[in-house]
Amino acid sequence: MWDVAAERTASTLTVAEGLNKVRLFPAGDLLAATFEDKVARVYALDSGRVVESAPLTARPRALVVSPEGAVYWAGYAANGDVVWSWTPGSAPKPLLKDIHTFEPTCGLSLSDDGTKLWCFFEWDLVVFDTRTGQELSRFKGERDVAIGPSFVLPTGPRVVGVKSHLNRDDDPVRPRLYRWDHETGGADWNSEILGLGHGQETLLAMARSTRWLAAVGSEGVTLVSSRSGRVLGVLPCEVPPWDVSCLSVSPNDRFVAVGTSRGDLVVYDLGGADLERDLAVPGIPKRSRGGSPLLLRLQKRPGLWLRVHANGDLEKAEGDARTDSVNMTPVAHGGKAAVHPSFLAWELRGRLWSYDLTQPLPPKGARAVQVFIGTDLVVEGCIGIEGPENVLGFDSDPDSIEERVEGALSARKILDGIKDLLSSLPGD
Repeated sequence: MWDVAAERTASTLTVAEGLNKVRLFPAGDLLAATFEDKVARVYALDSGRVVESAPLTARPRALVVSPEGAVYWAGYAANGDVVWSWTPGSAPKPLLKDIHTFEPTCGLSLSDDGTKLWCFFEWDLVVFDTRTGQELSRFKGERDVAIGPSFVLPTGPRVVGVKSHLNRDDDPVRPRLYRWDHETGGADWNSEILGLGHGQETLLAMARSTRWLAAVGSEGVTLVSSRSGRVLGVLPCEVPPWDVSCLSVSPNDRFVAVGTSRGDLVVYDLGGADLERDLAVPGIPKRSRGGSPLLLRLQKRPGLWLRVHANGDLEKAEGDARTDSVNMTPVAHGGKAAVHPSFLAWELRGRLWSYDLTQPLPPKGARAVQVFIGTDLVVEGCIGIEGPENVLGFDSDPDSIEERVEGALSARKILDGIKDLLSSLPGD
């Protein structure tokens, strides 16, 4: 255990060999851990003694502790049991059986009050009442999509977590962050591909406020709004992402701790800032003069924008990226781009590299893009129109070789669609 303020090791706890998963009890006085010898143990932090233990029938892949001190773990065994409940002092009880998946991956998440346990499997989501052990609901996802680490939001039937596509070998590839309705399966937003290496585990940590979460990706630790999906900041890591072994957010949402396989602990101080004050970005016009919802804004050159609507209508807008200070002039109706604007916006929403458009665009030939869902700006970023096919950041992924999502556009097709739309806008 470390004293973050003093930057020193506070105490050392000697445990059994083959440590697998570890979780603190909410009171901070006990530690639950599972081990390779198929035993779960509870340690007293003040003395280091084992105060309770229980047998395991399989190696757990997820472990959580409820506010009341109940321990839950998930794993796979020959008899099909995958989730167990254990109150220290009594025998473990199986909660869930017969979940059929190809990949032995799973995750557990508790509601704030500990009354609901959410169990995530490859394409299943099962909800339990922790007081009665009764199954409350079950959502079965798409067969070609694997659900990874996820968190349930306290407001509404919403989940934020990782989804990956399953390739021909049923390996999860191209993981993205999603927020979705677990009752209907409909997605609110999704992120760009996290850029993890093949077989690398996705690490997530949710802030106590549930307004943002931290995710490990190719750029380091990314802080993402759970409400809008916008990137709030990136904490650069001094180690490659595959060396990051654990991730945690402090109870006051001020510190983010990153542990590495080299034995280092890096703690970032976020300064107590409110990372997500408002969902909507102020000052960005979200509707045309006629009041129809905007779908896209594409920048042809600094100060000159093309507003693209869901029906394909095009409109000229001049001014700053956030104010549109000059008149908007209709340009064309029913744009004739190679890709329909609504399809183009959907693809960009998931693949566009987020970028602060108040800053100069990095590469020569880059164009600024904003994507709207109804009246809300969901992502803004830049795209290199003259760049190679992998400028969108997904075709260069080694896991995506010869892998295509049915109906999805290639990076080149997306670029061609943007070029066609921009060519409809007069002026250089």
